[in-house]
Amino acid sequence: MIIISILFFDAKHIPPFPNCYTLVPTLGATLIILFGQKTLVGQLLSQRLLRWIGLISYSAYLWHQPLIIFIHLRYHNIPQILLMLIVVCIVLALSCISYTFIEQPFRNKKRFSRKHIFFASGVSAIITLILALFLIQTATNRTLLLNKENDSYLSDLIKNGNYQYVQRAFKALREEKNTFSNRTSTTNKRLMLIGDSFAHDFYNIINEGKHLVNYDILVHFVDVHCQIYLGSEDRQQFIEAEYRQTCANDYDIKYALPHIHQADVIILSSYWRKWAAERLPMTLKLLNLTKQQQIFVIGLKNFGTINPRLYVNKSTQYRFKQYQYPNIDVIEINRLLERTIDRSIFINIQKMICTRYNQTCPLFTRDGKLITYDGMDLTKFGAIYVGNIIFNRKPLNKL
Repeated sequence: MIIISILFFDAKHIPPFPNCYTLVPTLGATLIILFGQKTLVGQLLSQRLLRWIGLISYSAYLWHQPLIIFIHLRYHNIPQILLMLIVVCIVLALSCISYTFIEQPFRNKKRFSRKHIFFASGVSAIITLILALFLIQTATNRTLLLNKENDSYLSDLIKNGNYQYVQRAFKALREEKNTFSNRTSTTNKRLMLIGDSFAHDFYNIINEGKHLVNYDILVHFVDVHCQIYLGSEDRQQFIEAEYRQTCANDYDIKYALPHIHQADVIILSSYWRKWAAERLPMTLKLLNLTKQQQIFVIGLKNFGTINPRLYVNKSTQYRFKQYQYPNIDVIEINRLLERTIDRSIFINIQKMICTRYNQTCPLFTRDGKLITYDGMDLTKFGAIYVGNIIFNRKPLNKL
């Protein structure tokens, strides 16, 4: 069970620790302790080298996590394999030192009585607390801006970090044109973008990054509560009661079908609910696209819970180091989409952006610009940042 955990439990495919998967190696270790003494595993673990590792294991346990965090923060671009090798080497050295000069002496009752140990522990705790408070204050001071007048964080947030910004360009285009230009059928390609606020984001990505400049773009809005769906089932049964009347009117992909059949490229971008994601293969089939038409499905994205006010008056270096865990439900739905639709048409933005340990996501660009103001929708700088990633990778780099 321990070997299975090492070989198959990849941080990219299981929820962040702690989780239920932790029980597997724990149960394996318990079985070894209870029944492994006379087995081959027990004999193997009785070897001198492994017994020595066992002796220093508690020290190693105490050292490894602070070291991983320190190296991650200090050297954020270091490859994962190299990081592990460095941590293992340093942990082994520190564990030997702490075991030899701290653990063993304190276990010697002739050297230290219980009273001495409690006294030393109390003094150490007080010193540690004072040192921790000092370091926290020092770290806080380092995160503050030296020149607040030149920081555009708040003004950027007001102008380009809210829902008004997110929907502005998409809404303007939607009101401005409802048909493709007649001349684009022979000159430029036609692109149909369909979806909710994630489609707003995608249009901002195109717009801010100057991508697809030779495309004639038309947009169609489908509210997140209504979802993109075609099929024989009545979608009203999947929609919350308070939104059924709204979804019975305009927010339906079927109203976009005439323009879809005129488009060269169709992009579906939505905050996919599970029921719509499960039925997406049928929806794609019922679009009845020709072999010449291209379609792409944009997956969900989530950066965790964001409070933009926490980063006011913080330094660019501090902001750049902020990473968060995404919502696990978003990861699961993206996996569902990867399993059920052709991978050549699926763009997993989440996987492209959130590439750090345990799929953690950056909150800021290298320039200290906020990527998302609510954990889902992108700011102007977030749109540029994400666009530079997804349009330089397959399959969108071919458009």
